[in-house]
Amino acid sequence: MTPAHSFWSCIGAVAIAVASLGGCGGSKAEVEDALAPRSAPGLVATLKGVASAVSGKVRVYDRGDGITVLVSAINLPYGSFRVAFHENGNCSSPNGFSAGPAWAPPGRTPENLTPPLINGDGNTQRSFHVSGVRTTGENGLAGRSVMLYGGLSIDPIVPGVRNDVMACGVFEPTMVLF
Repeated sequence: MTPAHSFWSCIGAVAIAVASLGGCGGSKAEVEDALAPRSAPGLVATLKGVASAVSGKVRVYDRGDGITVLVSAINLPYGSFRVAFHENGNCSSPNGFSAGPAWAPPGRTPENLTPPLINGDGNTQRSFHVSGVRTTGENGLAGRSVMLYGGLSIDPIVPGVRNDVMACGVFEPTMVLF
């Protein structure tokens, strides 16, 4: 085998490997991951179900006067849901209480920080802007967690309020590959 033939054989093998990976039925979350902004590092939280089958990712990137939030989730029940940031970067408890109370920067309330969202088919790809919050620093989300709640209530610790936590994830820095 000549060196040139060996080179092109290697390139062909790499191309086939890349093409076969693309044909493995990438999920919506993987597609969203590929489309996420790579020029500005942000945070990502991998969602794990809390007494539910909900999973996915929540990504945040600094944009303008706040952050852009990208939510990619599967197995959501039909209806409205909320995204809430929580004080502790801990999702270890089976009921979500380890994440602590819902968090908002000074002068804001957790209930009005993020908009209510609607899910119609069990899977969602949503984005929205939250002013006054950053990925790091005094009003930052680094070291905090994020939860998805069914309905409109976002605090799992309020006595007498049903705990509608569906998923929890801890924010970690994203990896910028390119």
